[in-house]
Amino acid sequence: MNRMVEPGNPPAPQAGTAAALRELTVQPVILASGSGTRLWPLSREPNPKQRIGLMGDQSLLEATLRRLDDAFDPAAPDAARTTPPAAPLVVCCEELRLPTLERLEQYRKPVRILLEPMARNTAPALTVAAHAARASAAAGDDPMLVALPADHPIADQAAFGAALKEALAYASRGAIVTLGVPPQRAATGYSYIRTAAALGNRGARTIERFVEKPDAELAERYFASGEYWWNSGMFVVRASVWLDAIGLCRPLIAAACKDAFAGASIDEAGALHLARDAFAACPSDSVDYAVMERMGTDARLVGVTVPLDAGWSDLGAWDSVWDASSKDGDERFLLSENQSTLIPLGVRHRLENAGKTPLEIIEVHSDGDPGEDDIVRLHG
Repeated sequence: MNRMVEPGNPPAPQAGTAAALRELTVQPVILASGSGTRLWPLSREPNPKQRIGLMGDQSLLEATLRRLDDAFDPAAPDAARTTPPAAPLVVCCEELRLPTLERLEQYRKPVRILLEPMARNTAPALTVAAHAARASAAAGDDPMLVALPADHPIADQAAFGAALKEALAYASRGAIVTLGVPPQRAATGYSYIRTAAALGNRGARTIERFVEKPDAELAERYFASGEYWWNSGMFVVRASVWLDAIGLCRPLIAAACKDAFAGASIDEAGALHLARDAFAACPSDSVDYAVMERMGTDARLVGVTVPLDAGWSDLGAWDSVWDASSKDGDERFLLSENQSTLIPLGVRHRLENAGKTPLEIIEVHSDGDPGEDDIVRLHG
């Protein structure tokens, strides 16, 4: 494999890392093909959560792009790097093209769009993005992919930028880097990273293995051990390193993505359309299953996790939307037109129009039971 990091040689940042960072282009990759069905009814397949304003006026997609702007702002005191990255590459399915374009118009900055004929999960999405990054890079460049889901809010932008800067340092030397979230509680809704040896003095660790979502008892053990971090789904890796890794672990994905990119076409707006038949032959798999779960079992794969303590959430369920939302002292939400919020099960609540403009306020059950036999109406 094409790696600068070798087994037994911990990939701690060294003096030469700064030079490597200057030489390699950073290519932001926004993974935006999610189906959006977990936050029904507001988020649905034609309009998934990354395209709606769950956490404010901005869509989650726009917020993710602006977060990257802040992280790479050379005027910031702790910018991830002083040279600007390439224009973000947004990967989404053809059927979501129009709603995605509508949201990107609000961003008002250059963005490249790579369109999948159909969703094939994150491993193929990252693979075709790696091909696109290499195709547009200068000779001798090996772009560093900063792959982020389009639908994860982060509260502390400065902490995100600092973690990204650290991740780029390890990725420049050949590691596959993920941002790991030190857990705040014993959660069963996240997959976990089992961490191993400490690297440097900023909290990074080698990855021993990825583990699937645990049951409640196992989650308590993970939390108590201090060795397990939540998997954020954010990755930083050189394009060549990722292509080598996917070729090693999932050669069918590697071959299909290579063919789909080779046969791609560009439309009049500049969007890149992958070859349909080639991509249809691609197996569907996530980055975690395809590559990251091989960490610790294959010495050819070197993984590093950098801690991200920045108020991250994947908004995977309505209770996580509640946790991530801003509330005043009385836990009141002030919503504008077309916004929504979650009322946790069993919480007494009331709906009120505090303004003068007539509004239609709709209350919907999110547990799949549309009946009202379990609702107690309070008066007064």
